[in-house]
Amino acid sequence: MNSSYLENSIIGSLFRFFSPYFSTATRPTRFLLTWLVIAQVALQAFPSLRFLHRNFLSQVTHRCLNSSYRALQNETVTSHSLRLQTAQLACSLIPAALQNEPVFLSVDDTTVPKFGKKFDAVSLLHDHACHTGKPYVNGHCFVSLTLSVPVLNQREGKAPLIRYLAVPVGYRMWTKEQTKLELAGDLIEEVMPLLKDRQVLLIFDNWYAKSSLIERVLQYPGLDIICNVRSDSAMYELPPLPNGKPGRPKKRGKRIHMNDFTLSWNMDGMQVGHRIVLTHICGNRRIHAYVSCTTLAPGGFSSAP
Repeated sequence: MNSSYLENSIIGSLFRFFSPYFSTATRPTRFLLTWLVIAQVALQAFPSLRFLHRNFLSQVTHRCLNSSYRALQNETVTSHSLRLQTAQLACSLIPAALQNEPVFLSVDDTTVPKFGKKFDAVSLLHDHACHTGKPYVNGHCFVSLTLSVPVLNQREGKAPLIRYLAVPVGYRMWTKEQTKLELAGDLIEEVMPLLKDRQVLLIFDNWYAKSSLIERVLQYPGLDIICNVRSDSAMYELPPLPNGKPGRPKKRGKRIHMNDFTLSWNMDGMQVGHRIVLTHICGNRRIHAYVSCTTLAPGGFSSAP
């Protein structure tokens, strides 16, 4: 494909966008890898490299199939470098007027069913979403990290609004060599050096609300956590003031439960209560705990926090 076409077409725009992902590779390898990504975008599928070559790559690159295999074996382009490049591109979207706004990191996992048992690292997984209609599925589990950055939403005749653009940074496949908590911690530590001068809010569900992950990521001074916890998580009042009696002072106050929260305000039809508490999963840090419910039943709460 001639250079003038690449320079003045939509394909050329895609080429200029994806080429930086492979900047450490040689020029021929960067050429093939960029076309490989564009082929996936064009065909919206990647069942095999042979499929991409037969239906797209052979018609635009005029390279043999083995050339694509050799390009994928390049050691200078790794999943780590691809994730860093994606995070850098996401940060470059933040306009100058919003440089002081916080960014969000979201951790989650997803299950991909497989219809065979000979795939690498395939195992029987619990699928809480029941994608196949069954609670257990034979497949792979991927831990994902998403970076949400603020951008301006221009409105005709009105002041622009701030909205957040979610950019998937990358995925790590779970194997028995590492836990999902360790994979999540690795993904977060990869991008935090790029966000060291920003306020970062880390979001995850109650499965990831474990002390091993929380203690690992709270080493970064600009990072705070917003998460759900299990409804039976232990919460304690703040330690009482010294009373002058002999003995070691208490580290925590008495244990409190959801029913001990006072629902002091209404938020979008939900009753919300707030207390500053101590928990085991966050060590000695004081935590802002919120409990919400849709309706107040005579015996307590009708929904978990």
